[in-house]
Amino acid sequence: MSDFVVDIKNLSISAGSNSLVCSSDFNVRFGEIVGLFGDSGSGKSVFSLFLLGLLNRSVFKCSADRAFVFKKQKKPFFNLLNKKKSDWNDFRLRFISLVFQDPATSLNPVLTCGQQLSEVFYLLKKGNLKKNCLVVLKEVGITNPEKVFNSFPHELSGGQKQRVVIAIALASEPVLLIADEPTTSLDPSVQKEVLDLILSLKKTRNLSVVLISHNLDLINFYSDRVIVFKDRFFVENKPNKPVEHLVSLNKILNKIREKKIDTSFSLSNFNLNNSLLLKKLKLFDLKNVSLSYVKNNKKFTALKNINLKISGGDCLGVVGGSGSGKTTLGRILCGIEKNYSGDFYYNDSVFSLLSSVQMVYQDPFLTFNPKYTVGDSVNEIIKLYKTNTSDKELFKFVSLDTSLINRFPHELSGGQKQRVSIARVLASSPKIIVFDESISALDIETQFSILNLIYFINKKLNITVIFISHDINSIYYLCDKIIVLKKGLIIDSFKTKNLFSNNRKYYTKLLISDSNFKKNV
Repeated sequence: MSDFVVDIKNLSISAGSNSLVCSSDFNVRFGEIVGLFGDSGSGKSVFSLFLLGLLNRSVFKCSADRAFVFKKQKKPFFNLLNKKKSDWNDFRLRFISLVFQDPATSLNPVLTCGQQLSEVFYLLKKGNLKKNCLVVLKEVGITNPEKVFNSFPHELSGGQKQRVVIAIALASEPVLLIADEPTTSLDPSVQKEVLDLILSLKKTRNLSVVLISHNLDLINFYSDRVIVFKDRFFVENKPNKPVEHLVSLNKILNKIREKKIDTSFSLSNFNLNNSLLLKKLKLFDLKNVSLSYVKNNKKFTALKNINLKISGGDCLGVVGGSGSGKTTLGRILCGIEKNYSGDFYYNDSVFSLLSSVQMVYQDPFLTFNPKYTVGDSVNEIIKLYKTNTSDKELFKFVSLDTSLINRFPHELSGGQKQRVSIARVLASSPKIIVFDESISALDIETQFSILNLIYFINKKLNITVIFISHDINSIYYLCDKIIVLKKGLIIDSFKTKNLFSNNRKYYTKLLISDSNFKKNV
């Protein structure tokens, strides 16, 4: 008999001469949520791939005194060190499931959600596929299972897509669910809904969960136990005690704030001799700007009657939930989205819309050519815009070692890729940069490092910044002014120092509340 669904003793994982996990113990009890916390690049996802048997054993060497999975507290029925592919296929189908970070990339865009969910029940040889699908869709909180069953992924919101992914994971009735950064791409209110769902499933199904995240508050809030992955070792935190890694957070952030950025990279390197002249000069003026499109034969309003002025040197925060119109507004400002109504004025006497306004996206990996080194990607922009700088200068400026210039995108961490994205944008000598959810997928230490870099770009280089995020905490840290979007409308607008004023709209107060998890179980 065992109390554990997973019991691992003295696990080591290495790739060549690089040790990734050293002599560590890990276990999960039946009906328990174990939080696994670690910074970006710490090896959390490598460990999850080990649990799923997806590590390439010709590259990764794995050893342990024991590494068993149990079912219904009986004798061990699967050895995680097993190398037989057919055994792993059956194990992954019936006993263990994974929920990935981005539901959009987890689902096949050319198949309906019902078709994808039905595949699991078909493989398990369970009859009446549609009935089984509708039951599990309802279980994960889908209010209209029939509609979602017939919908394609792009027709659903981020939260709905993640619920569908969870439904697919639950279809096989697994004993263990691995949730690898399951809410990183979602806004705070939807994050809470998805995590509350996982907490509910833990209770109703006696489901064991490994919750992997770099979000300190989230891990502490939803987990029965917390294990910190640090310096290649698992360190278990004592129950009901603050995670030691969290205690030092303020010290970490203070160190980041004090860290000096290479100021030898001057305005002249950007060909921005007129940047100081742009300060306080009106750059954008939007009057009654609206944008609608047709979806499933229904008119959908993305933006409605937007009135907004942006001046040179501004650092404007745009905050709102999923589907509020944040990205659409950013695309209009960049000149990408043109099918709008209303008046959109930009100061063409001092800048060109398409060449002087640049965007940094949420997922940097999707913006790079995987066949180019990151240095090639930066140099391509330098040559195109004939900028008086070099890839080495830009890498130094964004605090990257110049040895990374010859690396490919997949060889860099998330934070490193995002810094290269910023370096590439700076290579075009921009006057305005739109950051669209550019730090949401990064651990908190890396987030604040990137925020510090953006702050320097805005204050020292006088580049106007529009910072789009669902995280009001990062906007409060960085921006001077804030607008709040809800269902395509600007429902609140104020200086950052007035965020906690009693005059704030109810929805703004709700965003502030949702940014902090409060345990209610």
